[in-house]
Amino acid sequence: MSKKIILILSLLIIGIIGRVIPHPPNVTPMIAIALLASHAFKNKWIAILIPLVGMWISDLIINNYLYAGYYDKFVFFSSGSLWIYGSILFTVLIGKVLIKHIKLSTVFLSSLSASFLFFVVTNFGVWFSNMMYPKSLLGLIECYTLAIPFFGNALIGDIVYSVVLFTSYSLVFSNRFELNTAGNTKINQ
Repeated sequence: MSKKIILILSLLIIGIIGRVIPHPPNVTPMIAIALLASHAFKNKWIAILIPLVGMWISDLIINNYLYAGYYDKFVFFSSGSLWIYGSILFTVLIGKVLIKHIKLSTVFLSSLSASFLFFVVTNFGVWFSNMMYPKSLLGLIECYTLAIPFFGNALIGDIVYSVVLFTSYSLVFSNRFELNTAGNTKINQ
């Protein structure tokens, strides 16, 4: 199997498991996966599909198995999916624009930008499409204010996952490390 196929499968598995296992609220690898996919795959459709498919499969598991008691029928998309998936799509675009070369500063800036975008877009979606908040400027401000603690979690998680995934990717794809078919790692000098 080629390294690219292994990378696709690895990112999907990391994304699905990272959302399904118990974790602090909003600490998932999806932003980091979208950013890494945007850098690792020149084909924009592959870069877009990896995080979206990982998100969708994990949503199916979460909505239909972990939280099955909350729904009357099988759920293919939840009410906030448009806002969430749109944010993931824009995260891929952020990565395409900001990450030309893997450096800590570009990974950090991309992760920070994507976290902020995700916070703004998805919480606007909560305010816009939910009856929890009044449809007024004060309602929007209340929605964002109450979401701030979750943003702290997301920001830390996105940065940590981004650093770990980009570092791992760099080590595997830098040609300094080679994984042979026996599973042994060899360091090239």
